[in-house]
Amino acid sequence: MNTPLEDQVHDALHRRADPIQHAPLTVTDVRHRARRIQRRRAAAAGVAVAAVLAIAIPVGLSATGPSQRSDVPPATQSPSPTPSPTPEVASGTVDVDVNDAEVVEETPVPLLDVDGPSLITPDGTIELPEVFDTLTPYLDGYVGVARHDEPGVPLATIEFLGADLRVDDGGNATGGLVVSPGGGRIAWSEYDGTRWRVFVADPAGEVEPVETTFDPTAEEEPVIPVGFVSADTVAVKAMYNIGGTRTFTAGGGQPVEVTGLLQADTASPSLGAIAGITEFRPEGTCFGVVDAGGGDPTWTTCDHRLGPFSAGGAYVVGTSAQDDTGSPSIAVLDAATGEEVVTFEAVLPRRTVGGFWTQMTWVGDEAIVARMFIGDDYYMMRLGLDGSVQRIGIESVGASGLTVAVPS
Repeated sequence: MNTPLEDQVHDALHRRADPIQHAPLTVTDVRHRARRIQRRRAAAAGVAVAAVLAIAIPVGLSATGPSQRSDVPPATQSPSPTPSPTPEVASGTVDVDVNDAEVVEETPVPLLDVDGPSLITPDGTIELPEVFDTLTPYLDGYVGVARHDEPGVPLATIEFLGADLRVDDGGNATGGLVVSPGGGRIAWSEYDGTRWRVFVADPAGEVEPVETTFDPTAEEEPVIPVGFVSADTVAVKAMYNIGGTRTFTAGGGQPVEVTGLLQADTASPSLGAIAGITEFRPEGTCFGVVDAGGGDPTWTTCDHRLGPFSAGGAYVVGTSAQDDTGSPSIAVLDAATGEEVVTFEAVLPRRTVGGFWTQMTWVGDEAIVARMFIGDDYYMMRLGLDGSVQRIGIESVGASGLTVAVPS
């Protein structure tokens, strides 16, 4: 059963809205946009520094630009990992009981508080100007997918925030935003009034963005990024009214169609693979993994809907194949074979609806951070592949609860 917030967030990225005309957007526009944002921020820095020093600077942000941000990692980008021993991996079923779980007072990944709205990072909390579904560092600020309920405005738009957390640019309809596992690239889609375009950008601004242009379509036929398949190429699904959903890779120039899937849901740059729907059967839906170059699936399953791959590509999440937003359990599968490694099962009171929200994120190859709901209550859980279960004890300011800022 879908909860009200899950329906709202799901709709923000996937519902279809009345088309709004925008000026055509080119990769030159994106380059100019980035340079314009940088120039505007640089020009404002001199007059703003006194005001900035007079107030509390949000943790994780710097008033002196990206060159000074090395002391504090970007809010949604983890520091470079140091080598560590391979953790022990559990097997069988692990019960996830919010009452028995260890409570930790910090989060290993950035979270969004919808009711704030705010961004909660391992370094502190940052107040936001509006509600975002996804938010990640870009240049000396952030880029994110904002949600809107106003008539005549796209339900989901791409927005660019400066270091002062004000919206510098954006407003075009978007199909979503994804971030590569190492944070070295981000990708988003935009509708320019005639067609959808996909941009792959360096969040530090050191490399020029690249653009992939799709054939003219309506705004109600979104192109949705699902994940990276290499360091600078992203997989997308195009939701066409005629011809159904198609899968492409986008890394500049023209899109390249990928065969073997009816609909792409997730991807892994470590494996160069895409996972998604392979078959619709009367008794249910089947899923599989294909090479990013296309072809027959390397393996399939009709028992699990395939979710995000772990950062290193060793594992892939499996959830209930029959529910788009909630699942009573999370199965961790071997990404190479589809075999179950360990399953986390929600412990629920009798006659109570609950489970895990399917928007989640990996912490390396070692743990999953997922939102768990029991009735109308929500909890952020860290599920370790070693069998550990922790509840992130950070409270939301409202009843809507917290979500991950950058889903895997």
